[in-house]
Amino acid sequence: MAHILVVEDEEILAKNLADALRYAGHEVTLFHAAEAALDRLDETAPDLVLLDLRLPGMTGLELLTTWRGRGSRVPAIIMTAHGNIETAVEAIKAGADDFLTKPIDLKELGLVVGKTLDHQRVVDNLDYFKNRERSTSGVATLLGTSGAMEEIRAKVLRLARSTAIAGEHPPSVLITGETGTGKDLLARAIHYEGPRSGASFVHVNCTAVPDELFEAELFGHVKGAFTSAQSNKKGLMEIADGGTIFFDEIGHMKPSLQAKLLTALEHRTIRPVGGTKERQVNVHVISATNRDLDAAIAGGEFRRDLYHRLRVVPIEMPPLRGRGEDVELLAQFFLDRYRARFGSLAQRLSDGAMDALRAHDWPGNVRELSHMMESVVLMSDAPVIEPHHLPLKTARIGATLEVELHPSSQRISVDFDSGNPVLEDLEYKVLKAALEYSGNNLSRAARMLGVTRDAIRYRINRYEEEHAGGGAAGGGESSPS
Repeated sequence: MAHILVVEDEEILAKNLADALRYAGHEVTLFHAAEAALDRLDETAPDLVLLDLRLPGMTGLELLTTWRGRGSRVPAIIMTAHGNIETAVEAIKAGADDFLTKPIDLKELGLVVGKTLDHQRVVDNLDYFKNRERSTSGVATLLGTSGAMEEIRAKVLRLARSTAIAGEHPPSVLITGETGTGKDLLARAIHYEGPRSGASFVHVNCTAVPDELFEAELFGHVKGAFTSAQSNKKGLMEIADGGTIFFDEIGHMKPSLQAKLLTALEHRTIRPVGGTKERQVNVHVISATNRDLDAAIAGGEFRRDLYHRLRVVPIEMPPLRGRGEDVELLAQFFLDRYRARFGSLAQRLSDGAMDALRAHDWPGNVRELSHMMESVVLMSDAPVIEPHHLPLKTARIGATLEVELHPSSQRISVDFDSGNPVLEDLEYKVLKAALEYSGNNLSRAARMLGVTRDAIRYRINRYEEEHAGGGAAGGGESSPS
């Protein structure tokens, strides 16, 4: 239960209050003067304060004002005589959460204390989730050491420092990029690094809301506006007032809605469906799309004027295939995340697995890599992830090389997986094939290859000395066709 601090100078009333609260399971600390309570507030760390307004010396209102001035957010219930309601209202304005009139009804006391504590728990939970969202949605989530990602993070921080974001006409941001590149993460980073981070971030998936409901979802509606409108409802733009609204996949918004959105953005007002009054909104608009909007404009599917309204600050998220140095970092990050989540033994990726990941072209970008690491962790018990553990759908680039020599049409196969020096193997096999074709005529073989006799002799002897005892051509076989 809660720790409650009671400040009441009437000793009998104070004892009765303390007994009733302890009977309800609370811990109680009792003070008879405001000065003593003021000195001990931080030390006692209460969950709630029950405070009499009329106290000897410093009054309860002065005590409350001083606490709030020091930044204390501990909920407070003030107690006042029945005929002094004006003072109670003044105390509410000064930061009290509720009030009780004397004589105190103990049943009412329990109800008011319970309601205040429940409300504070909701506030604390909201603060927790907001802080957690802020800590997990900032610029640090934009992982990567590539130049492209360094540039993206620099743009986010530059926007965050701009006073224009907090103003009445914040510049709109348009994020473009392929599916799975992290456009949603970028939008959240812009919000949570900026001056609107304490307000709402509203994510609108333009492909998930049915067209016939989109206007009501975006602007709200009044009761009776349509058959299912049983009550007034705020729209998403009004909910985002003071914060950020993120239009994901805005390239798929139907043209009739584009016109209404443009009007709302230009005038910073919305009108609920079925309503007659416009409402002012102050929102930072961030949009994202994987669609080529220039092509959509040319095809008459997207409004050019809306495009320019949304594209005040353009940012393009780079595809993963262009961020080769980031693949290893991201792969290990996702591996660690899912290993912790599912209790897997997988610790790291082998060099071969990393090579396979770097060779993949990542059509699904970072989202594909995340899902792949999740699959690997779920399906493998190996502490080290090898290439065969990776669910790569693309075929491997040939592990062998076939070289056909003319005019003999002799074919040489070089195995890249043999572990031997491939270039040395290939050179040796070409030299030996030339000698075989020339009937071991060194001069003729030299003319065929465009080198000297000594060069052929030196290179063959060097290779055979280095590979003595292990077979001269361990990387593959030569055979006439």
